[in-house]
Parts: sequence; structure tokens; C-alpha cells
Amino acid sequence: MDEAQRGRRRMSFDGAAGTYRRGRPAYPEAVFDLLTARCGLRPGVRVLEIGAGAGLATGPLLARGANVVAVEPGANLAALLAADHPEVEVVVGDFETAPLTGPFDLAVAATSLHWVDPVAGIAKLGTLVRPGGWLAAWWTEFGDVNRPTAFRDRLDEVYRDLMPAEPGYRDSRSHVLDTERWSAVLTAGGWFGDVSVDVIEWQQRLTPDSARELWSTFPNVAELGPAEREQFLGRLAALVDGGVDDPRLTVVYTASAAPAGRRAPR
Repeated sequence: MDEAQRGRRRMSFDGAAGTYRRGRPAYPEAVFDLLTARCGLRPGVRVLEIGAGAGLATGPLLARGANVVAVEPGANLAALLAADHPEVEVVVGDFETAPLTGPFDLAVAATSLHWVDPVAGIAKLGTLVRPGGWLAAWWTEFGDVNRPTAFRDRLDEVYRDLMPAEPGYRDSRSHVLDTERWSAVLTAGGWFGDVSVDVIEWQQRLTPDSARELWSTFPNVAELGPAEREQFLGRLAALVDGGVDDPRLTVVYTASAAPAGRRAPR
């Protein structure tokens, strides 16, 4: 993927903000249980959320009593977030250049850290998260090669017909499970350490309508021409028929902020 395509994909969600809010599934409650048990998520903590989107993670953070400052580059998504959660301070802009004032007890990135410059982003987080605080990043993987299903095998046929360059799900290699890569990103510069990786298995119940909305949020589907996109979504909905349970993985990385005496120089 070249930089131009990456830039388009990064902002593609904002162009269909309503669809994104409806189509993307909630994160499992186990994510927030983990943040509570390990990262000190509790009433009164100050949380920085990077790439908050329409608030899929924001709502559960607020429900745990956090005070949230949310950064979102897309103006349409930020507007939905602000309307749904008026108690949140919403900063519209790229995280790397957004004006932010620390310290924060916890920084989180829900399906967003891959859009942030890994060097500048981690260095900035290192200045914003207090010593002894936490950084948590997670992604949901749609499908699981270790839990194959007839639905996914049949869906691969649709991909082969309409997006032949895409790998089949059995052959896919998700970046979210590249633990060496992400551990190196999180610990770059010595700001954070003690990385832990937790994999949460769950299933999403799909209906024809929810499947159409979810896949509509995927950039590779959104980039199809109108006729091809409708053909893809129609065939997808037909495969779901009365409903299917589709495996999910949510992969959570947590890292502790280094003590003050061991922090990288600013």
C-alpha cells in the first residue's frame, strides 16, 4: 500500500461515519475488565483515547468512571462522538500534532494505533502518560484461522471473484498478531516496557443487514466500484441468510510507562 492509498484509507471511515458507528461491533467487556485489573481503569482516572472514532471504546471507558480526552482526526466521526458523549473533551486532529496536556494515567488506542506514526506517536505518548501509567492498544480481528467456518470458506469464493488480489482468510496473516512487531513499536525509545499480549476469543452474530454494514466499513470493499460493491454486499448477505456466528479475536497489548528516573530524554 502506497502512502496515497494509506492516507485515503485512514480517512475513509469519516466519509461514512454513520455506517461505521452502526456497522462496527462493540469490543468485548473482557477488554475493559483487563484494563481495570491491570492498568488501573477506575473512577476518576484520566484517559487519553487515540483515534476514538464514533466512540466504540469511549462509552465503556466512561462507564468505568474514566475522565476521557479523545483525539479523532475525522470531523464527522468527532461530531458523532461529541453528540453521544458531551462529557468527553474531543480534540479534532491528528494525534501527532494535536494540542494535548498531560499527564494521563492511561492512554488507549482501539483499532487505531496502526494509523499513527510509530516513532513520533510513541514519543509523544511518552511525554503525556505519567510515570507508572499505562498504554493499551487493541484490535479486533474479523475471522479466526484457528476456527474455520463454512461461511468463511464460502465468503472466500466471493473475494476470489471480486477481489482476487486479497488472500483467503485461511492464508491471511494479520498484523495484529505480529507480537514482535508491536512489542518493538510500543517499547521504542524506552518510554514503555513490560509488554503483555492478551487474546480474547469471541463470536459476533451476523444478520444479512449487519454483515452488509460491517463489510461496508472495510476500506477494500469501500474502494470497489458501485456495481461491484453492491454485488459483493449482496452475495455476502445471501451467505449470511438467517444469521451466522462469525469468530472474532480481540488482541490487547498493554505496556507500562517507565518510572521517571528511567524515562527517555525529552
